Amino acid sequence: MRLKLTCAVLAALAVGLAGCDWREETGFVEVKKSFASLAVGDTLVLNETMLDFGTRSSLVIQQPTGTAGLQVRRGETSRKLCEFAVRKNRMVTVTLAAANGGLRCSVQS
Repeated sequence: MRLKLTCAVLAALAVGLAGCDWREETGFVEVKKSFASLAVGDTLVLNETMLDFGTRSSLVIQQPTGTAGLQVRRGETSRKLCEFAVRKNRMVTVTLAAANGGLRCSVQS
């Protein structure tokens, strides 16, 4: 009798857990660039994700919800370009432009 009760409880637990959604809440970030290329040795980083545009002028990256930051790294140093909020199931567009020898960041959500 005790074994049947245990099996019933485990079966109910398994069915209950099967219905749970364990995925993390995420949103999307579109990064656009309006310049030819970065300076030699510079890398764009979104949170901890290195961005490689290749020949494209934009990328769409899925990110966890919360505050995200875009920075440019050169060797061991990094400089924050902008910070913005990523919301669940929403797209944030970040446009990078070269201005006065540096990069400027504009955010549109």
